[in-house]
Amino acid sequence: MALEGNLEDFELTDVFQLIQLGAKDGSLRIQTQNDVGVVYFKNGMVVHAKTNNLVGEQAIDSILQWRKGRFTFRPGEETLEKTVELPIQQVILDAARRIDELNKIQRLIPSFDMVPKIVEVPETGVEKINLRPEEWKVLAFVDGHLSIKEIAERVKLSEFETGRILYGLISSGLVKLIQQKVEEKKEDESPPPSDEDKRGGIFGIFKKK
Repeated sequence: MALEGNLEDFELTDVFQLIQLGAKDGSLRIQTQNDVGVVYFKNGMVVHAKTNNLVGEQAIDSILQWRKGRFTFRPGEETLEKTVELPIQQVILDAARRIDELNKIQRLIPSFDMVPKIVEVPETGVEKINLRPEEWKVLAFVDGHLSIKEIAERVKLSEFETGRILYGLISSGLVKLIQQKVEEKKEDESPPPSDEDKRGGIFGIFKKK
């Protein structure tokens, strides 16, 4: 099954459907300027996916957002890894839902190149907010220097998932966006706040779930 092309000419969801209709085994390799993704199929069903930084459903989330690059299907190429087991219909439905949610997110976050920063003096009432573990994970890298894309790489989440989490933090008044990425000297780089650091400052007023 010779199947290859350009993402500007074909929707990946359409390519997935072709593979499903043929009940094919093999791998779909997608290469962009900055990343490489591979999705493995067994009898037309997605069984494993990976990018440079993500695996499983997180990788699929990221890959389905790519709009530039090339794809090639390699029939018969197998993997011993099984990180997902999704019918194509579910993949397509989830992709449609993400597009709707992404449109909502982009009204507040126009670009994932923007830099989030913790609000130094948040409004009254934030002490009642309960943060989930994934929100703490993202918040630990919100330093006013890293872009949303860079934070996603560090926490090993898709840009969509990182943006979704930051959408909630921004809407709650805990985080704001800086339009331009701040240039910084290499010696000024510092690791994310330690657990001890988090007990002070703004981190001290949030609750963990």
